[in-house]
Amino acid sequence: MSPSPLGRRARTAVLAALVAWVVLLAVVLLAPSSRGPDWLIFHLSDALGRLGLPDVLTHPGRVESMLNVVAFVPLALLGSLLWPRPSWRDWTAVGFVVSFLVEVVQALALGDRQATNADVVANTLGMLVGALLAVLVRWLLLARGSEGRADLPDRDASAEELEPPR
Repeated sequence: MSPSPLGRRARTAVLAALVAWVVLLAVVLLAPSSRGPDWLIFHLSDALGRLGLPDVLTHPGRVESMLNVVAFVPLALLGSLLWPRPSWRDWTAVGFVVSFLVEVVQALALGDRQATNADVVANTLGMLVGALLAVLVRWLLLARGSEGRADLPDRDASAEELEPPR
């Protein structure tokens, strides 16, 4: 896998966004009560219904599944941009393991929460989507970065790398 196409500032911003998202997700997933997530699910379901979407898309169970997918997309997307070495398969496997562990904690330690297999599947799907989006973003960034300077030396290359062979 190629090195990260991000510069130092972009890497710092992506890392900050990833840390913020992990903290937010941990608070939501490991909260002792599901009142906050339930509130969001029902209000979003209602809002989607008022927009005229069909019942099949606005049912609270489907909205919850969609939110579970969406919640894990940034983890793999941002993580893959920071650490491009793991493949999309690796990020998907990490998503499965993390989601499984979250559900175990919810089942064993958080009595007011419900652990479900469907959440593990949705969260893992979110990691897969995020990892595949990262592949696309990296490809676009690398393609954009190589336009018009294919014959120019790398700006970050050391002096030894820039010397012609003898």
